[in-house]
Amino acid sequence: MWSALAIPTFLFLSLFSVGLASNPESVRAINKNYPPFWNQVSGDITVFPVKDNKIIINIWNYLDRLQMYKILITQTNKYFVHIGANDTGNVLWALALTYGKLYKTGRFSDPSNSSAYVYDAGSPGYLSVKSGWGGINFFEIVMNFLAAVESKFLNVPYEIVLVSRGENKSDFCYSVKECRASYPEAMDAAVEFYQYLQSTRPALGNVSVYDASEERATLLMWKAHRAAIDIGLSKFTNMSWYSSVSERNFTVDFLNFMEFCESTVYHSDFNSSKSFLLGFPCKPLEDGENMASNTNFKTREKAFLTLVKFMPNLNKVTDGWFFMVWKSTVESTQLRHSLGRFLIETLLLMPLKA
Repeated sequence: MWSALAIPTFLFLSLFSVGLASNPESVRAINKNYPPFWNQVSGDITVFPVKDNKIIINIWNYLDRLQMYKILITQTNKYFVHIGANDTGNVLWALALTYGKLYKTGRFSDPSNSSAYVYDAGSPGYLSVKSGWGGINFFEIVMNFLAAVESKFLNVPYEIVLVSRGENKSDFCYSVKECRASYPEAMDAAVEFYQYLQSTRPALGNVSVYDASEERATLLMWKAHRAAIDIGLSKFTNMSWYSSVSERNFTVDFLNFMEFCESTVYHSDFNSSKSFLLGFPCKPLEDGENMASNTNFKTREKAFLTLVKFMPNLNKVTDGWFFMVWKSTVESTQLRHSLGRFLIETLLLMPLKA
């Protein structure tokens, strides 16, 4: 069994190896890896239009949704200054960078016409309300953002109203009140993350540096992420939301694989997330594509596709035992977290060294 696990695990560690490097990137290098149009949106919530004492956010507009991510990162950066230079230590980067990657690879387009999608670096557009990826990502950002408002982490003078596109309206929620009523557990999980940040104190009297624990913050971020993703997966796994069966299967595999990352409380800072997403497939998958032989994909993408399929399948054939062991190992104490990851990774790599 260990030999069977060795190659996929080696690929897993390789994908994250750059993220484990301690040297911070320069500001110039970071800018190249931001989500598309990152520098064109503000991290200030007051930039959104106000109408009838309500802040209006067009949640189906790429830039508006991107600005929601930037506001959350801007407002939480001070809690992670001690983790990475140039604001790279923020544990929310995994969410923002994944959003940008999904947009750039055309996964927010109408699945019935996804072949017509061409990423235009000069013209940001709308997210299709018919996209499964768009629907799942909706809950990720909305639960986070509205929880930050509800917990008073974001000081918002007006009510937040998200603009509906009309189609499939019942599948979503568009205000704190609606989301709280429909998805209380997901809202609670996200609120817990922001309440934790609020409970931390300035380190050494410096109001711009807080004593937030990277492990605790990362665990709570992943917990909130899983709660939101579970909502999306329950709604958007039907084939009608995707351009192909292969793309639908990849979506489910990828999000289930993220449960493995969550259960290890894997670091979600800028560098780790950027390195991980290097292998994210550059376009939606077409039916009949063979990831091992398809020349459209680079080696890193083929490794990524193999890995995200392997881990969920391993968990499935072990009847959930694999992820359960990881969770019971890493979520107790810091010591067990560190020793568990070290021992398992060492055991899985031993056959490669033989």
